[in-house]
Amino acid sequence: MAWQELSITVPHEYVEPISYLFSRYGKGLSTELAGKGRVLLRTYLTSASRQRMARIEVGVKLVGAIEPIGDLEVRELPDDEDWMNSWKSHFRILRIGKRLVIKPTWLELDSSTGPDDIVIELDPGIAFGTGYHPTTATCMEALEQHVTPGMTVLDLGTGSGILTITAMKLGAGLVTALDIDAQAVSAARRNFRRCGISKQVKLGQGSVPHPTAGAGVFDLAVANISARGVADRSPFILTALKPGALFIASGLLITQKDEVAAVLEPLGFTLVSEWPEEEWVTLLYRAPEASVAASDSPSAAS
Repeated sequence: MAWQELSITVPHEYVEPISYLFSRYGKGLSTELAGKGRVLLRTYLTSASRQRMARIEVGVKLVGAIEPIGDLEVRELPDDEDWMNSWKSHFRILRIGKRLVIKPTWLELDSSTGPDDIVIELDPGIAFGTGYHPTTATCMEALEQHVTPGMTVLDLGTGSGILTITAMKLGAGLVTALDIDAQAVSAARRNFRRCGISKQVKLGQGSVPHPTAGAGVFDLAVANISARGVADRSPFILTALKPGALFIASGLLITQKDEVAAVLEPLGFTLVSEWPEEEWVTLLYRAPEASVAASDSPSAAS
């Protein structure tokens, strides 16, 4: 069976929609930094998958109509080249923050890994969240600095589960991980099982409010989603947090900081720290000491 490698270079803000296209209609998904503000994405298809190719091409054209992106490149793989090995060859061991090391399951640790490093073994599968995107990396840095032993954590938009695994490796006692995408939930479940943390994680499909995310339960919430997602879900995130708890908001362009602040600050959140990376930023907020019920806020009622 003949295989093709599809690749395209896009600005960071279009990684997610193209990743969705590639993961929905292709086989495998890899991401690779391709210079300032740009990411190279790859997936694979059989040469006979004309309908799937057509859907990818239409999706790329629709994104390209919004903002110019790179051309979709198609490379015919030699008969002796296995697409699975081609896909995996584009990943490498990645260091984030002071001690975090992301290791794809098929790679061996190298001599640069020390005894104090925290190794996160991950099979990215087809879910968004590999550590290569600036928002994922800065969320991990924020978690490294603020997760303390025994914390209860809410991971909203868990993707591959990378932030949940990071929180558990840093000592969290219990994590609730939610994602609206069924494929992401399946990928996260496999990664949690592989890491041996399934019993410490409540994994569910959906968003807040959610039966697994009770009121006043969490010491810390992380939402690596989007500015609109953060704004829409913030009243319900506040309800789920303990008074004075921490909220890591990400998936945000630097230009969207004021938009997010305009929603979070009236709810009583105060900005503590920020991690800018290229045109992206991750924000750390603290919830008010006297928690405000989501039903009391105008955002929750709308």
